[in-house]
Order: sequence, then C-alpha cells, then structure tokens
Amino acid sequence: MRSPGPRIPSSAPLLLIAALAAPAGCAAEAAARREPDPALQAELRRIDESRGHIDDASRAVSGRRYADARALLDRASALGVDAHRYEIGELREKLDRREAKLWANEAAELLEQGDCEAAFRLLSARIAELGSEAFAREARRLVGRAAVACASAQVDAATIAGRFAEARAFLAAAPTRTVLGAAGAERLTAELDATIAEALYGQIEADVAAARWAAAVEAIEAAVARGDAPEEQGRALVGRVREAAAPRLAELAGKAIGARGAAATLERIDAAIARLGWEPAAAALPGSNALPEPLARRRAALAAWVEAVRLQMKPMKRPSMRWSHGTVAVAPPSDADGPPARSLAPSTAVWVIGQTKQRALVTAVDPGTAVLTRALDAAIGWVPLPRLAPEPTLDWLPPDDQLKGARVWGPLREGQPTLELGVVSEVRGADVIVRRLADDAEIPLPRRQLRSGRLAPGTRVLALCEAENQPATIVEVPPTGRVARIQCDGGTQKEEPLASLRARPDFLPRRGR
Repeated sequence: MRSPGPRIPSSAPLLLIAALAAPAGCAAEAAARREPDPALQAELRRIDESRGHIDDASRAVSGRRYADARALLDRASALGVDAHRYEIGELREKLDRREAKLWANEAAELLEQGDCEAAFRLLSARIAELGSEAFAREARRLVGRAAVACASAQVDAATIAGRFAEARAFLAAAPTRTVLGAAGAERLTAELDATIAEALYGQIEADVAAARWAAAVEAIEAAVARGDAPEEQGRALVGRVREAAAPRLAELAGKAIGARGAAATLERIDAAIARLGWEPAAAALPGSNALPEPLARRRAALAAWVEAVRLQMKPMKRPSMRWSHGTVAVAPPSDADGPPARSLAPSTAVWVIGQTKQRALVTAVDPGTAVLTRALDAAIGWVPLPRLAPEPTLDWLPPDDQLKGARVWGPLREGQPTLELGVVSEVRGADVIVRRLADDAEIPLPRRQLRSGRLAPGTRVLALCEAENQPATIVEVPPTGRVARIQCDGGTQKEEPLASLRARPDFLPRRGR
C-alpha cells in the first residue's frame, strides 16, 4: 500500500488562481488609461451639438419664436449629421406650416378689407424670401378662397368700369400669380379674357351690323394697343368680324357680276379684304389668313367679269368645247395681259364661255347650261384664240414655235413615195429642217409635207415582215424610243428600229393646221 504524498494546504488553489489572474488585471488597467480617439470624440461632439440645436429649435417652434427656430435648424443642417436629416426636414415643415398660418392671418385681414394687392404683395414677398414649397402650399391653402374672391371682385370692378388693361395687368402681376398659383391665375385670366372679348365685340357690334368693316378692325387694334386685349384675343375678334363679313362680301360680289359699277364694287370688296387681313387666295388651311373658299370664288368671278367688260368680251350663247393646239399659256381670269398662271397640255379639252377677237375665256369643266354669272366661277383664264381647235389635236403637228425637237413623218428621200421618221432640228421661215433618224442627214421640207410622228398603238406602218415594206401595226414603243414592237399583218410580232419604219400618208391621221 502506497503511502500518501505530502499534503497541500486547502488555500493553495485560491492562491494559484490569484497568482494567475494578477497579470490580466494589470493589462486591462493599462488599456483603460489609453488616450481617446480624437476623430471619434469630434464626431460625438458634432452629433451632440446637432441634437442640441434640434431640441432648441423644437422648443422655439412651440414658443412661436420662429426666427430663432429657423436659425437653429440652419445650424443643425450645416453640421450635416445624416441621421438627423429627416428629423430636421420634418421640424422645418412644421415650422413652415405654423408660420404660414401667422402670415395668412395677417393677409386675411387685408383681403377682408378688399386690399388684394397689399395682401398678395405681403404673402408673395415672404414666399419668395423663404423659398419653401411647404410654406407656399400652406399659405395658399389658408387664404385660397378669400384670395380668389378678392381677386374676382377687383377684376369685376375694373371690367365693369371698362378698365380692361388694369384688370389684365392685376392678374398678370407676379404677386397675384404667386399667391393664387399658376392654375388659379390662369383660370381667372381665361374668364377675364372671355368677358373682355364679349365686351369688346359688343362695342363693335353696330359697326359689324352696318358692314363698317374697317371701323370694327380699327376699334380692335386700338383695344390691343391700349392693353385691353392681348394680340391673340385681338386676332380672335378679327376672326369673328371676318365670319360676319365673308358671306356678305360674297353676296355683294355675286350681285355685282353683270351689273353696272362692277369695277367700283370690286374695289370696295378688295379694300375690305385687305383691311380684314385676308390673303387674296382660296383658303388652304383652317385658321390661315386666306380667303374663305366661297368668297374667293365669288370675288374671282367678279374680277373676271370686270376684265371681260374691259376687253369687250362677247359671251357665248352656249359654251363651246375646244382643244388646245400645242402647249398653251393661260393668263389669269382677272388679268388677260398678266403673266400666265398655268398652262394647258397639248389637246386639252376646254369650254369657251366668251371671246374677243384674239382671246377666249375658258373653263376646264363643262359649265352646261349655267348662266354666265355662274359660269365665271369656273373660269380658269384667258387663252389665245388661234391656239384653240374644234377637234382633238394630239396627232397634229405642234405650232411652229413648239415644233423643234418633235418627231415627224416626212418624204425624207428623193424619189421615194413613202414617209420616213425624223426629228425637227430647226424652223426656217416656211421650211422645216428635219434630221433623218437613219443617218442624221438634214432635209428641208415645207411644213405641209410633214405629219406628226406620234406612234400610238394601232398606228399603221410599213416594215420588214416577210418582205420589205409590208403593212404592220404598232403594238407599243418602249421607253427607250429607239425601236417599236410591231405586228405584221400575218400575225408575227417583232421589234423594228424606228429608223427602218415607213408609212403612207393614208395610214396616218390628218395633218391638222
């Protein structure tokens, strides 16, 4: 049996633990004695300072010391503590609402006294100074009804007294628009404009009824110059005068056609048209300054009649159908000597409604049995009488001044009875110089020996089929213009150079003039 070792006193474990713990305690004590972090301490001081300003500002708001509260909140905002931004914003909005009530009460006293402008100046100045949407919104809400009522009453008083410019200036003023808000100011302005428009039209209604168009327009222009109405409203009022004038001027023009004094009536109508600011053309777009179409048509007919009287035109008992010979220039119905307004393509059908020795007044559509005063509505202008033919002229030779460059048939080879194709290169007096397609040789010929070289489908020609110079028919001429597709009398189709084609005079349409 092992004998027991030496005995350890019972206090030994406690002494050991104390010995082991002693170094750790010394280290903690050493750590606690370290210097504090300067940045951290500065941040804590900034947060505490911001909190102090916010708390002081809250107390200042409760005590109605609004200027102090704003200064304190500005200091807190300048410290830039992110965690306080929302709280500062909430408190500032509360401050704005509280102060807005104070200013609104002061403005309300002025509004009750009918001093709108003073009230609006007071509030608008504070709104501009603060630049706070919350303050502006609350102030407008608190004085809204009273502000609108006061403004409406002031506008009504000025309008009834005929001080339209004063009323418009009041609503357009910056303080008014600031307090009423853009939407409120615009609504009152629209109502005022409508009232002014009716009042101004009432002032010119007698002139409109008496057809004193110039006087009516002058009154409108004077109102705009005084500032009673904006330019846009002035244009709208002139538009109302135009609406009244157009049918009456058209009626006046219609009655003057065929009557004595037509020229003087036309002058009166043109003076009215100019004073009303219309352009002398048919209306193209709504809202434009062009003449309304009915008035433009009647005015043009009257101008055509005045020109017809000047030229001593003889009206036709029945419109006569004619065709243009070559390209024909058309002078305006109101000015037979004026520059052409349009032209007629060769062989265009027109109807002659009146003529002089050298000119014809024509329409582009059949006027039927319409009397001259109505047929004039459709007149397109004056054309030279010699350039009109009693039948279609598409297969005629062009007039001499348009003959150069035209394709023609002619006896281009001496001793051969058939006709050959060429192009006119020059007109020399009674002779026409034709350049032969086959070899560019130039041959002078009298005009009477030429025929139009138009190769319409169905034109009879002589071509190389089973033998030379056998009858064939033109099927088509491709765009190149160098060959023609023909069909021989035997049924065969082929392409043949134009230079190889021949014709007999009896195959072709008559020469015409």
